[in-house]
Amino acid sequence: MKNIKYLAMLTAAAMLAACDPNGLDTVKTYPAEDIVAPTLQPMETVEVSQANYDENGNVTFSWTAADFGAAAGVDYAIYMSSENYPDMCLASRINATSYEIDYQTLYNRLIGESYLGLPKGGVQTVPCYVTATTGSNFTVVKSAVVNIDFDIARISTGINMLYVSGDFNSNHADRDGMEEDSDGSKTYRGLINMKNSAITSNSFNFLEYTYAGSSEGDRYGDQGGVLVKNGGDPIVSDPELSWFTVDLNTGAYTVKTLDGPVRLAGFNGNWGLGSNPEMVYNEETNDWTCTAEYASGNFRLSINDDWSYTFGPKAVADLKIKDGSDVKIYHNDVSKPVVGGDANMTIDQPGRYNFRLYYESADCTWHFAIELAK
Repeated sequence: MKNIKYLAMLTAAAMLAACDPNGLDTVKTYPAEDIVAPTLQPMETVEVSQANYDENGNVTFSWTAADFGAAAGVDYAIYMSSENYPDMCLASRINATSYEIDYQTLYNRLIGESYLGLPKGGVQTVPCYVTATTGSNFTVVKSAVVNIDFDIARISTGINMLYVSGDFNSNHADRDGMEEDSDGSKTYRGLINMKNSAITSNSFNFLEYTYAGSSEGDRYGDQGGVLVKNGGDPIVSDPELSWFTVDLNTGAYTVKTLDGPVRLAGFNGNWGLGSNPEMVYNEETNDWTCTAEYASGNFRLSINDDWSYTFGPKAVADLKIKDGSDVKIYHNDVSKPVVGGDANMTIDQPGRYNFRLYYESADCTWHFAIELAK
């Protein structure tokens, strides 16, 4: 009887192991030194052209399978690197030996400031590799690095842009920009983050792009307080977050330094600007963040404790946000006519949230993102 009971216990234990939902705790693999890593396949130059971007087909990365010595599922991840962002994860939890990504998403990952931050208008060589694992408790193996060339065009999204290129961004041609107010108006307004602790005085020019191409557009400098095309002197301003208005028809421009606090204005019904939660700037990540408890009510962003500089979405659907939301932010005067009033946001449920304000060079707009605080 004791033997039968013992056998039953062994059988039950085996059944429980077989029913392990993860299947990982019972998998036996080769010793780490015998595991065969994947091999990322070389690729010809990937052309991220205007036509490919508009048609939005797919680019396929492929590799040989890793061998862990067990018939267990393998998770793969693809990584790319740049000076701006080493070891950026392009995709993870891939259960096949290939991965397709559409051109528009790939373009954003290649040139976005929050991603690789590569320049446009030429061929860029990007180190890439693949990792493989059978689960979080097992060895992660890595393929050899393969250098892949990406021919990155200067993509037109249908909106003309005016960029600010100067000391603060190492004279980057098309990273920090403002959208045209309306097609063909040649007037622009927007926030530019020129904060840079490495400089005390900032000189810059405007660059106008009204087409997709590899060469720079028209450059504007200052001559007697008025902008002139392809001439004049660089404009000098403090390296701070600033609000720009530019009229290329007349050459008139203004630069308003916004070196005061960034706040969640009206948070929890408190419309006294100075007592609202303040977002703190991090120069390494080029963003403003804070954590605050949300109970109810409307709010939008304010800068300098000044109602002249408040910001919110200009899409009605983006006025109601939730955990994981990442919405584009515009000056309230831009948003207001579109949303039918002040661009005030609400969160779908009370809670303690992390808030982030940042500029994304991939789409040349400011973003406001939230997530529940852990």
